[in-house]
Amino acid sequence: MKKLFFIFFIIVLVMAGCGKKEKIDEKEMSRLGSALTKLSSAVESTVRYKKPPKGISDADLLKLATQHDPKLLEPFSKYTLKVQQENRHGIVLVCDKKGKRGLLEDAGCSRAMDANLWRSKASCKFTLNADSVCR
Repeated sequence: MKKLFFIFFIIVLVMAGCGKKEKIDEKEMSRLGSALTKLSSAVESTVRYKKPPKGISDADLLKLATQHDPKLLEPFSKYTLKVQQENRHGIVLVCDKKGKRGLLEDAGCSRAMDANLWRSKASCKFTLNADSVCR
């Protein structure tokens, strides 16, 4: 009987752990959103005026965009960053560490943070279109 209870207890613990959802801290997302607008502005400027080479990797574009201030990347050390270039505009997407869940997305051409993806549990895919955001 003790053995059966122990097995049941282990199963309940495992199931509880599997069902645990990643909790997103709203204050952390607000802080990251503020940092993202600064980073996306730097990316926008780089894409627009420095004309990076075609096929440049996301990491290299971010490095080029933050040459003047590498600290712009520090708030994102625990996250995955993706960059999209579209019609001489830059869009930055922040995802969880594993690159599975989209958290924040911002086009550098606009003042405000553009998309709080973390609220909708979106996948780590771009949702913004530069033509509609950057008028």
